Amino acid sequence: MADPTGVPLERVLSAVREQCPPRYALDGDKTGLQVGRTDRRIDRVLTTLDLTLEVAEEARDLGAGLIVSHHAVIFRSLRHLRTDDFKVKILEVLLKHEIAVYVPHTAMDVVAGGMNDALAAAVGLLETRFLEETGRDAGVLVTLQAPAGTADAIASLCQERGESLDREGDRIAATLDAKRARSLAQAIEKRWGVEPHVLRLESHAPRRGIGRVGKLSSPTSLLDLATRLKTELEAPGVRLVALDPGAKVKKVAVLCGDGRSFLNAACFAGAQAFVTGDVDHHTALEARARGLALIDVGHWASERHVSTLLCEGLRERLADEPIEIVQSTVDTQPFRFL
Repeated sequence: MADPTGVPLERVLSAVREQCPPRYALDGDKTGLQVGRTDRRIDRVLTTLDLTLEVAEEARDLGAGLIVSHHAVIFRSLRHLRTDDFKVKILEVLLKHEIAVYVPHTAMDVVAGGMNDALAAAVGLLETRFLEETGRDAGVLVTLQAPAGTADAIASLCQERGESLDREGDRIAATLDAKRARSLAQAIEKRWGVEPHVLRLESHAPRRGIGRVGKLSSPTSLLDLATRLKTELEAPGVRLVALDPGAKVKKVAVLCGDGRSFLNAACFAGAQAFVTGDVDHHTALEARARGLALIDVGHWASERHVSTLLCEGLRERLADEPIEIVQSTVDTQPFRFL
């Protein structure tokens, strides 16, 4: 249970959002605070790649008041609340023991120093740039006078989606990119019946994007690269798609997790090889036909360091607070290779 003398949960969530800005998440991604409430104090945080029942029970046993999980605990709609269902059983443990859950997911993939930069570093890429653009900051100002009694809720929504928030009483202003500004304005109008003012700003903010593409220090054979990544990422197995495993490559694209929908981006970037996870049969055939080698290290291996990155980032940002940040010790790799 949380210690009443601990750190306000909102203070911890602010540190998470600083490390993984919510506005960086891809549209439609299931991110943010998924379980719990913010008016509490906690003294321990658990970081993890996946939130399984074992991880929830680990948090319970540690007395953690918050789990920061890269992958969402609620991703698809729940059809019922039967506690004999594995997903609802996880939620039962979390709610019963007042364990909040925050999910950064693709915000952690996009942000500098996040998952894709970590994977690019593991591959050994230099002169990296993002694989596909996802937006840029500070392009639009959204302002409104919140109706009575709604300012806190509207401000919370703006804080989740925006780059910065200014508030004076019921007067709220948020800056964010154009695409999210439209979505935010529509959400506010639909939920609270007030139409915000939307003003485009002159912006020279740098672009941001997901995935990375760069060059190896020297040409390396696909087989050698795949073998090295298997060891470095501690992957139980690596699948290689290549007409000639001995062919040497220099320009490589990476995307952690499921990279199947970014095959075109890797080809257009001029990559000779694409390191990712969750490659299916048809994607592999298409890549081979288009002359793009694939190194499938698996979803887990491509993202396994996220718990460490989250833990280190929160320890740095909360160094002056009386709170403990720990990594989950549960192995969530679901596959065993025979």
